[in-house]
Amino acid sequence: MPIIVFMRKDSPLAYSASLAWRYLGIICLVISLVVIFVFWYFIDRVNTLIEDQLVAQGRAAFQEVVIMREWVAQHGGVYVKLKAGDEINPYLKLIPGLKVVVRDINGEIYTLKNPSLVTRELSELTEEKGMLSFKITSLKPLNPNNVPDAFERKALQAFEKGAKENYSIETRGRENVFRYIAPLITEQSCLRCHARQGYKPGDIRGAIGVSIPATFILEKMHRNSIFLIIATIGIIVLTILIILSVAAFFIPKLKAVQARLFEMATTDHLTGFLNRRELFNRLEGEFARCDRHKNIKALSIIMIDIDHFKQVNDTYGHSAGDLVLKFLATILRSCLRDYDMPCRYGGEEFFIISPETDANQAMKLAERLRCKVEAAEIRLEDKSLLRITISLGVSQYHAGENIDELLSRADTALYQAKTNGRNQVILL
Repeated sequence: MPIIVFMRKDSPLAYSASLAWRYLGIICLVISLVVIFVFWYFIDRVNTLIEDQLVAQGRAAFQEVVIMREWVAQHGGVYVKLKAGDEINPYLKLIPGLKVVVRDINGEIYTLKNPSLVTRELSELTEEKGMLSFKITSLKPLNPNNVPDAFERKALQAFEKGAKENYSIETRGRENVFRYIAPLITEQSCLRCHARQGYKPGDIRGAIGVSIPATFILEKMHRNSIFLIIATIGIIVLTILIILSVAAFFIPKLKAVQARLFEMATTDHLTGFLNRRELFNRLEGEFARCDRHKNIKALSIIMIDIDHFKQVNDTYGHSAGDLVLKFLATILRSCLRDYDMPCRYGGEEFFIISPETDANQAMKLAERLRCKVEAAEIRLEDKSLLRITISLGVSQYHAGENIDELLSRADTALYQAKTNGRNQVILL
Protein backbone atom coordinates (compact mmCIF):
# COMPACT_ATOMS: atom_id res chain seq x y z
CA MET A 1 0.00 0.00 0.00
CA PRO A 2 1.67 3.25 -1.11
CA ILE A 3 2.07 6.08 1.35
CA ILE A 4 0.29 9.32 0.59
CA VAL A 5 2.46 12.42 0.96
CA PHE A 6 0.62 15.53 2.14
CA MET A 7 2.38 18.78 1.38
CA ARG A 8 2.30 21.46 4.02
CA LYS A 9 2.81 25.05 3.00
CA ASP A 10 6.27 24.97 4.55
CA SER A 11 7.22 21.54 3.16
CA PRO A 12 10.19 21.16 0.80
CA LEU A 13 7.88 20.15 -2.04
CA ALA A 14 5.63 23.17 -1.62
CA TYR A 15 8.67 25.41 -1.33
CA SER A 16 10.23 23.89 -4.46
CA ALA A 17 7.05 24.40 -6.48
CA SER A 18 6.75 27.94 -5.17
CA LEU A 19 10.38 28.58 -6.04
CA ALA A 20 9.87 27.25 -9.57
CA TRP A 21 6.88 29.56 -10.12
CA ARG A 22 8.87 32.44 -8.63
CA TYR A 23 11.72 31.87 -11.07
CA LEU A 24 9.27 31.62 -13.95
CA GLY A 25 7.73 34.90 -12.81
CA ILE A 26 11.18 36.50 -12.78
CA ILE A 27 11.92 35.09 -16.25
CA CYS A 28 8.61 36.45 -17.57
CA LEU A 29 9.36 39.83 -16.01
CA VAL A 30 12.88 39.96 -17.46
CA ILE A 31 11.67 38.94 -20.93
CA SER A 32 8.88 41.53 -20.74
CA LEU A 33 11.32 44.26 -19.74
CA VAL A 34 13.74 43.29 -22.52
CA VAL A 35 10.97 43.25 -25.14
CA ILE A 36 9.60 46.57 -23.87
CA PHE A 37 13.10 48.10 -23.95
CA VAL A 38 13.79 46.82 -27.49
CA PHE A 39 10.49 48.10 -28.85
CA TRP A 40 10.76 51.36 -26.94
CA TYR A 41 14.23 51.87 -28.40
CA PHE A 42 12.91 51.02 -31.86
CA ILE A 43 9.98 53.44 -31.52
CA ASP A 44 12.30 56.16 -30.21
CA ARG A 45 14.78 55.48 -33.02
CA VAL A 46 12.07 55.66 -35.69
CA ASN A 47 10.67 58.87 -34.23
CA THR A 48 14.19 60.32 -34.03
CA LEU A 49 14.85 59.44 -37.68
CA ILE A 50 11.58 61.06 -38.75
CA GLU A 51 12.41 64.14 -36.69
CA ASP A 52 15.89 64.22 -38.24
CA GLN A 53 14.27 64.03 -41.66
CA LEU A 54 12.07 67.02 -40.84
CA VAL A 55 15.07 68.95 -39.51
CA ALA A 56 17.07 68.10 -42.65
CA GLN A 57 14.15 69.27 -44.78
CA GLY A 58 13.94 72.50 -42.77
CA ARG A 59 17.68 73.10 -43.13
CA ALA A 60 17.54 72.49 -46.87
CA ALA A 61 14.61 74.91 -47.29
CA PHE A 62 16.41 77.49 -45.14
CA GLN A 63 19.57 77.21 -47.25
CA GLU A 64 17.56 77.58 -50.46
CA VAL A 65 15.97 80.75 -49.14
CA VAL A 66 19.33 82.12 -48.00
CA ILE A 67 20.93 81.40 -51.41
CA MET A 68 18.00 83.02 -53.19
CA ARG A 69 18.23 86.07 -50.96
CA GLU A 70 21.98 86.33 -51.52
CA TRP A 71 21.46 86.25 -55.28
CA VAL A 72 18.81 88.97 -55.07
CA ALA A 73 20.98 91.06 -52.72
CA GLN A 74 24.06 90.69 -54.94
CA HIS A 75 22.08 92.14 -57.84
CA GLY A 76 20.70 94.99 -55.76
CA GLY A 77 17.21 93.52 -55.86
CA VAL A 78 15.06 92.56 -58.83
CA TYR A 79 12.57 94.65 -60.78
CA VAL A 80 9.22 93.12 -61.60
CA LYS A 81 6.36 94.50 -63.62
CA LEU A 82 3.93 96.33 -61.38
CA LYS A 83 0.52 94.72 -61.66
CA ALA A 84 -2.83 96.16 -60.70
CA GLY A 85 -3.30 95.89 -56.97
CA ASP A 86 0.42 95.49 -56.25
CA GLU A 87 1.89 97.82 -53.65
CA ILE A 88 5.25 99.46 -53.81
CA ASN A 89 7.43 98.59 -50.83
CA PRO A 90 7.28 101.74 -48.67
CA TYR A 91 10.42 100.80 -46.73
CA LEU A 92 12.57 100.92 -49.89
CA LYS A 93 11.53 104.52 -50.45
CA LEU A 94 13.36 105.42 -47.25
CA ILE A 95 16.71 104.37 -48.72
CA PRO A 96 18.47 107.39 -50.33
CA GLY A 97 19.32 107.09 -54.02
CA LEU A 98 17.39 103.86 -54.51
CA LYS A 99 15.10 103.75 -57.54
CA VAL A 100 12.08 101.87 -56.30
CA VAL A 101 10.02 102.41 -59.49
CA VAL A 102 11.34 102.49 -63.07
CA ARG A 103 9.83 102.54 -66.58
CA ASP A 104 11.08 100.66 -69.63
CA ILE A 105 11.21 102.09 -73.13
CA ASN A 106 7.65 100.96 -73.68
CA GLY A 107 6.43 102.84 -70.63
CA GLU A 108 5.82 99.70 -68.53
CA ILE A 109 6.23 100.33 -64.78
CA TYR A 110 8.53 98.09 -62.75
CA THR A 111 9.00 98.07 -58.98
CA LEU A 112 12.02 96.93 -57.03
CA LYS A 113 11.74 93.77 -54.94
CA ASN A 114 14.32 93.37 -52.19
CA PRO A 115 15.28 89.95 -50.68
CA SER A 116 12.77 90.23 -47.83
CA LEU A 117 9.86 90.98 -50.15
CA VAL A 118 10.87 88.25 -52.59
CA THR A 119 11.02 85.81 -49.67
CA ARG A 120 7.57 86.79 -48.39
CA GLU A 121 5.92 86.57 -51.80
CA LEU A 122 7.51 83.19 -52.53
CA SER A 123 6.28 82.00 -49.14
CA GLU A 124 2.71 83.09 -49.93
CA LEU A 125 2.90 81.23 -53.23
CA THR A 126 4.20 77.94 -51.75
CA GLU A 127 1.74 78.17 -48.87
CA GLU A 128 -1.19 78.50 -51.29
CA LYS A 129 -0.06 75.25 -52.90
CA GLY A 130 0.01 73.46 -49.52
CA MET A 131 3.77 73.41 -49.44
CA LEU A 132 6.14 74.88 -46.90
CA SER A 133 6.18 78.60 -46.04
CA PHE A 134 8.88 81.08 -45.00
CA LYS A 135 9.00 84.05 -42.73
CA ILE A 136 11.68 86.61 -42.04
CA THR A 137 11.64 87.92 -38.50
CA SER A 138 13.80 90.06 -36.25
CA LEU A 139 13.89 91.53 -32.79
CA LYS A 140 14.19 94.91 -34.58
CA PRO A 141 11.95 94.50 -37.64
CA LEU A 142 11.46 97.21 -40.26
CA ASN A 143 8.20 95.68 -41.40
CA PRO A 144 5.47 95.06 -38.76
CA ASN A 145 4.64 91.85 -40.61
CA ASN A 146 8.01 90.53 -39.48
CA VAL A 147 7.35 90.88 -35.73
CA PRO A 148 8.34 87.57 -34.09
CA ASP A 149 5.85 85.30 -32.32
CA ALA A 150 6.68 83.52 -29.04
CA PHE A 151 8.58 80.67 -30.73
CA GLU A 152 10.55 83.01 -32.97
CA ARG A 153 11.35 85.44 -30.16
CA LYS A 154 12.70 82.66 -27.99
CA ALA A 155 14.79 81.37 -30.88
CA LEU A 156 16.15 84.87 -31.71
CA GLN A 157 17.20 85.36 -28.11
CA ALA A 158 18.92 81.98 -28.17
CA PHE A 159 20.74 82.89 -31.41
CA GLU A 160 22.20 85.96 -29.74
CA LYS A 161 23.66 83.58 -27.11
CA GLY A 162 25.26 81.34 -29.73
CA ALA A 163 22.53 78.86 -30.73
CA LYS A 164 22.74 77.73 -34.36
CA GLU A 165 19.15 76.64 -34.97
CA ASN A 166 15.84 75.84 -33.30
CA TYR A 167 12.84 73.74 -34.22
CA SER A 168 9.51 72.64 -32.78
CA ILE A 169 6.26 70.89 -33.70
CA GLU A 170 3.11 72.93 -33.25
CA THR A 171 -0.59 72.21 -33.62
CA ARG A 172 -2.64 74.71 -35.59
CA GLY A 173 -6.26 73.69 -35.39
CA ARG A 174 -6.36 70.16 -36.81
CA GLU A 175 -3.04 70.51 -38.58
CA ASN A 176 0.45 69.86 -37.28
CA VAL A 177 3.33 72.03 -38.44
CA PHE A 178 7.06 71.49 -38.09
CA ARG A 179 8.79 74.83 -37.54
CA TYR A 180 12.47 75.35 -38.23
CA ILE A 181 14.33 78.61 -37.72
CA ALA A 182 17.96 79.63 -38.16
CA PRO A 183 19.74 83.00 -37.89
CA LEU A 184 20.49 85.43 -40.71
CA ILE A 185 24.05 86.74 -40.66
CA THR A 186 24.55 90.31 -41.87
CA GLU A 187 26.51 90.47 -45.17
CA GLN A 188 28.05 93.57 -46.77
CA SER A 189 25.28 93.54 -49.37
CA CYS A 190 22.68 93.71 -46.58
CA LEU A 191 23.94 97.07 -45.26
CA ARG A 192 22.31 98.96 -48.10
CA CYS A 193 18.92 98.36 -46.44
CA HIS A 194 19.90 97.65 -42.83
CA ALA A 195 22.87 99.94 -42.09
CA ARG A 196 20.62 102.51 -40.44
CA GLN A 197 19.57 99.84 -37.91
CA GLY A 198 23.14 99.72 -36.63
CA TYR A 199 24.08 96.28 -38.05
CA LYS A 200 27.63 95.41 -39.05
CA PRO A 201 28.87 92.48 -41.14
CA GLY A 202 28.72 89.29 -39.05
CA ASP A 203 25.88 90.51 -36.82
CA ILE A 204 22.69 88.46 -36.41
CA ARG A 205 20.06 90.78 -37.78
CA GLY A 206 17.19 88.33 -37.69
CA ALA A 207 16.19 84.84 -38.73
CA ILE A 208 14.32 82.90 -41.35
CA GLY A 209 11.63 80.53 -40.17
CA VAL A 210 10.43 77.59 -42.23
CA SER A 211 7.03 75.99 -41.58
CA ILE A 212 6.54 72.49 -43.02
CA PRO A 213 3.14 70.68 -42.98
CA ALA A 214 3.69 67.61 -40.77
CA THR A 215 0.19 66.23 -40.16
CA PHE A 216 0.63 63.25 -42.47
CA ILE A 217 4.04 62.22 -41.21
CA LEU A 218 3.06 62.70 -37.54
CA GLU A 219 -0.07 60.61 -38.03
CA LYS A 220 2.13 57.97 -39.62
CA MET A 221 4.46 58.14 -36.62
CA HIS A 222 1.46 57.79 -34.31
CA ARG A 223 0.13 54.77 -36.22
CA ASN A 224 3.56 53.16 -36.17
CA SER A 225 3.84 53.74 -32.44
CA ILE A 226 0.41 52.18 -31.81
CA PHE A 227 1.30 49.20 -34.01
CA LEU A 228 4.60 48.68 -32.19
CA ILE A 229 2.91 48.99 -28.78
CA ILE A 230 0.30 46.39 -29.79
CA ALA A 231 3.07 44.17 -31.17
CA THR A 232 5.02 44.55 -27.92
CA ILE A 233 2.01 43.60 -25.81
CA GLY A 234 1.25 40.69 -28.15
CA ILE A 235 4.80 39.33 -28.00
CA ILE A 236 4.91 39.66 -24.21
CA VAL A 237 1.53 37.94 -23.78
CA LEU A 238 2.46 35.19 -26.25
CA THR A 239 5.82 34.64 -24.55
CA ILE A 240 4.23 34.47 -21.10
CA LEU A 241 1.54 32.07 -22.37
CA ILE A 242 4.20 29.81 -23.89
CA ILE A 243 6.24 29.84 -20.67
CA LEU A 244 3.17 29.16 -18.55
CA SER A 245 2.06 26.37 -20.89
CA VAL A 246 5.47 24.73 -20.69
CA ALA A 247 5.50 25.25 -16.92
CA ALA A 248 2.01 23.79 -16.55
CA PHE A 249 3.29 20.68 -18.33
CA PHE A 250 6.63 20.26 -16.56
CA ILE A 251 5.98 21.52 -13.02
CA PRO A 252 3.45 18.75 -12.20
CA LYS A 253 6.03 16.23 -13.40
CA LEU A 254 8.65 17.98 -11.30
CA LYS A 255 6.29 17.82 -8.32
CA ALA A 256 5.72 14.12 -8.91
CA VAL A 257 9.46 13.44 -9.04
CA GLN A 258 10.06 15.55 -5.96
CA ALA A 259 7.19 13.82 -4.15
CA ARG A 260 8.77 10.48 -4.96
CA LEU A 261 12.16 11.70 -3.75
CA PHE A 262 10.56 13.12 -0.61
CA GLU A 263 8.81 9.81 -0.01
CA MET A 264 12.09 7.92 -0.44
CA ALA A 265 13.82 10.28 1.97
CA THR A 266 11.15 10.08 4.67
CA THR A 267 9.71 6.57 4.48
CA ASP A 268 10.90 3.01 4.90
CA HIS A 269 10.91 1.26 1.52
CA LEU A 270 9.87 -2.12 2.92
CA THR A 271 6.86 -1.15 5.04
CA GLY A 272 5.92 2.27 3.70
CA PHE A 273 6.06 3.67 7.25
CA LEU A 274 7.96 6.80 8.23
CA ASN A 275 11.67 6.17 8.72
CA ARG A 276 13.72 6.89 11.84
CA ARG A 277 14.85 10.31 10.64
CA GLU A 278 11.32 11.48 9.89
CA LEU A 279 10.18 10.05 13.23
CA PHE A 280 12.29 12.59 15.10
CA ASN A 281 11.07 15.42 12.84
CA ARG A 282 7.44 14.51 13.58
CA LEU A 283 8.12 14.18 17.31
CA GLU A 284 9.73 17.62 17.42
CA GLY A 285 6.67 19.04 15.70
CA GLU A 286 4.28 17.34 18.13
CA PHE A 287 6.33 18.47 21.14
CA ALA A 288 6.21 22.05 19.90
CA ARG A 289 2.46 21.80 19.29
CA CYS A 290 1.80 20.49 22.78
CA ASP A 291 3.92 23.21 24.36
CA ARG A 292 2.31 25.91 22.22
CA HIS A 293 -1.29 24.84 22.81
CA LYS A 294 -1.79 23.89 26.44
CA ASN A 295 -5.37 22.71 25.83
CA ILE A 296 -4.27 19.91 23.47
CA LYS A 297 -4.69 16.40 24.85
CA ALA A 298 -1.62 14.46 25.88
CA LEU A 299 0.82 12.94 23.40
CA SER A 300 1.71 9.25 23.72
CA ILE A 301 4.12 6.93 21.95
CA ILE A 302 4.18 3.16 21.52
CA MET A 303 7.40 1.22 20.89
CA ILE A 304 6.94 -2.25 19.36
CA ASP A 305 9.35 -5.15 18.99
CA ILE A 306 8.69 -8.51 17.24
CA ASP A 307 9.33 -11.36 19.65
CA HIS A 308 12.03 -13.86 18.58
CA PHE A 309 12.42 -12.23 15.18
CA LYS A 310 15.99 -13.50 14.88
CA GLN A 311 14.69 -17.07 15.01
CA VAL A 312 12.36 -16.31 12.11
CA ASN A 313 15.28 -15.14 10.00
CA ASP A 314 17.47 -18.04 11.05
CA THR A 315 14.75 -20.65 10.47
CA TYR A 316 12.93 -19.41 7.40
CA GLY A 317 15.43 -16.96 5.85
CA HIS A 318 15.53 -13.21 5.43
CA SER A 319 12.85 -13.22 2.73
CA ALA A 320 10.48 -14.67 5.29
CA GLY A 321 11.64 -12.03 7.76
CA ASP A 322 10.78 -9.29 5.23
CA LEU A 323 7.38 -10.90 4.73
CA VAL A 324 6.79 -10.82 8.49
CA LEU A 325 7.73 -7.13 8.65
CA LYS A 326 5.33 -6.26 5.79
CA PHE A 327 2.57 -8.35 7.38
CA LEU A 328 3.00 -6.60 10.72
CA ALA A 329 2.94 -3.23 8.99
CA THR A 330 -0.38 -4.18 7.34
CA ILE A 331 -1.92 -5.17 10.69
CA LEU A 332 -0.69 -2.00 12.39
CA ARG A 333 -2.04 0.20 9.61
CA SER A 334 -5.46 -1.46 9.81
CA CYS A 335 -5.73 -0.75 13.54
CA LEU A 336 -4.40 2.80 13.69
CA ARG A 337 -6.41 5.99 13.50
CA ASP A 338 -5.96 8.54 10.71
CA TYR A 339 -3.85 10.84 12.84
CA ASP A 340 -1.59 8.12 14.28
CA MET A 341 1.90 8.07 12.75
CA PRO A 342 3.52 4.64 12.37
CA CYS A 343 7.30 4.48 11.93
CA ARG A 344 9.87 1.77 11.43
CA TYR A 345 12.38 2.49 14.18
CA GLY A 346 14.95 -0.02 12.98
CA GLY A 347 15.25 -3.77 12.31
CA GLU A 348 12.19 -5.44 13.86
CA GLU A 349 11.27 -2.40 15.98
CA PHE A 350 8.29 -0.20 15.14
CA PHE A 351 7.15 3.05 16.63
CA ILE A 352 3.75 4.76 16.80
CA ILE A 353 3.20 8.45 17.54
CA SER A 354 -0.33 9.02 18.86
CA PRO A 355 -1.25 12.72 19.05
CA GLU A 356 -4.02 13.82 21.44
CA THR A 357 -3.85 10.49 23.22
CA ASP A 358 -3.31 9.95 26.95
CA ALA A 359 -1.68 6.92 28.58
CA ASN A 360 -4.93 4.96 29.09
CA GLN A 361 -5.98 5.44 25.46
CA ALA A 362 -2.50 4.47 24.29
CA MET A 363 -2.61 1.31 26.43
CA LYS A 364 -5.93 0.29 24.88
CA LEU A 365 -4.54 0.89 21.40
CA ALA A 366 -1.39 -1.10 22.19
CA GLU A 367 -3.36 -3.99 23.62
CA ARG A 368 -5.61 -4.07 20.57
CA LEU A 369 -2.52 -4.25 18.35
CA ARG A 370 -1.01 -7.04 20.45
CA CYS A 371 -4.16 -9.14 20.34
CA LYS A 372 -4.63 -8.74 16.58
CA VAL A 373 -1.02 -9.71 15.85
CA GLU A 374 -1.23 -12.72 18.16
CA ALA A 375 -4.39 -13.97 16.44
CA ALA A 376 -3.08 -13.52 12.90
CA GLU A 377 -1.47 -16.20 10.75
CA ILE A 378 1.23 -15.45 8.21
CA ARG A 379 1.38 -17.64 5.09
CA LEU A 380 4.98 -18.05 3.97
CA GLU A 381 6.15 -18.68 0.41
CA ASP A 382 6.23 -22.44 1.04
CA LYS A 383 2.55 -22.25 2.04
CA SER A 384 3.39 -22.95 5.72
CA LEU A 385 1.73 -20.84 8.42
CA LEU A 386 3.59 -18.76 10.96
CA ARG A 387 2.37 -16.95 14.08
CA ILE A 388 4.22 -14.13 15.79
CA THR A 389 3.78 -12.02 18.90
CA ILE A 390 4.92 -8.52 19.77
CA SER A 391 6.01 -6.73 22.93
CA LEU A 392 5.02 -3.09 23.43
CA GLY A 393 6.23 -0.21 25.62
CA VAL A 394 3.97 2.82 26.13
CA SER A 395 4.87 6.32 27.41
CA GLN A 396 3.00 9.60 27.70
CA TYR A 397 4.71 12.94 27.08
CA HIS A 398 5.15 15.21 30.11
CA ALA A 399 5.53 18.97 29.72
CA GLY A 400 9.17 20.05 29.69
CA GLU A 401 10.37 16.60 28.73
CA ASN A 402 12.71 16.18 25.75
CA ILE A 403 12.58 13.51 23.05
CA ASP A 404 15.40 11.43 24.47
CA GLU A 405 13.70 11.23 27.88
CA LEU A 406 10.39 10.15 26.35
CA LEU A 407 12.06 7.56 24.12
CA SER A 408 14.10 6.28 27.06
CA ARG A 409 10.95 5.62 29.11
CA ALA A 410 9.27 3.85 26.18
CA ASP A 411 12.38 1.78 25.56
CA THR A 412 12.57 0.83 29.24
CA ALA A 413 8.89 -0.18 29.18
CA LEU A 414 9.53 -2.32 26.10
CA TYR A 415 12.54 -3.94 27.76
CA GLN A 416 10.41 -4.81 30.79
CA ALA A 417 7.74 -6.32 28.56
CA LYS A 418 10.33 -8.58 26.90
CA THR A 419 11.93 -9.42 30.26
CA ASN A 420 8.57 -10.32 31.77
CA GLY A 421 7.96 -12.97 29.12
CA ARG A 422 7.13 -10.97 25.93
CA ASN A 423 3.74 -10.66 24.22
CA GLN A 424 2.56 -7.97 26.60
CA VAL A 425 2.19 -4.18 27.04
CA ILE A 426 4.02 -2.16 29.71
CA LEU A 427 3.35 1.51 30.53
CA LEU A 428 5.97 3.80 32.06
